[in-house]
Amino acid sequence: MEQITLAKQTTRLKDCHSNKVIDTLAKGLIILGIKGDKAPSDPELAYMLNMLQKDYGNLPIGELDLAFELMAKNKLDENPETYQNFSVLYLSRMMGAYARYVRVNWVEPKQEVKQLEQPKLDNKEMFDFALDIYKKSKDKRFDSIFMALDVFKYILKNNLMEFNYSEIYNLTLNKLKERIIDRESKNKINEILRDEDQLENMCRRMAVKIYFDSL
Repeated sequence: MEQITLAKQTTRLKDCHSNKVIDTLAKGLIILGIKGDKAPSDPELAYMLNMLQKDYGNLPIGELDLAFELMAKNKLDENPETYQNFSVLYLSRMMGAYARYVRVNWVEPKQEVKQLEQPKLDNKEMFDFALDIYKKSKDKRFDSIFMALDVFKYILKNNLMEFNYSEIYNLTLNKLKERIIDRESKNKINEILRDEDQLENMCRRMAVKIYFDSL
């Protein structure tokens, strides 16, 4: 099955940045119809993230996307109904059902395959969901905003706010440096500061936080 083959070409969960995995979970919640106060709490999401990256660490993130899609389409051998309660147990059952589905429907191809294209969601729905999750969160960390990079693009495309990029850059640097408490944290922050792409994405996440806080 081509969908599975393409999904297997994506990055393994254990090698993905935690924000990317959380964003994939958030998209899955939308697909399954979990919104508003029915969405998992921050501690629940943190537990799910840890479980996925440890217990399912070798699974490509594209297959997590696909598992949500197949579950929503009732293609797996588990009841897709969430009863507005997306729990760790539901996630485990879904992943188990997906594994059984793959064993029956997929044979590893010999030829090279194309990279999986990420499923597209309605931009306004994505924006509203990310904002709702942010408003309910307690710490409101700029680097843990759901789908922040997509939200940033949405803000720019719709001219929702004009950003002072110099101010955002300095604020991002200060917030990152505040997290240095030991050698390990210092090394992690320095890694981000040396990587232009990571730092730019952090600045974009900060821009989203500034916009969300203004609402």
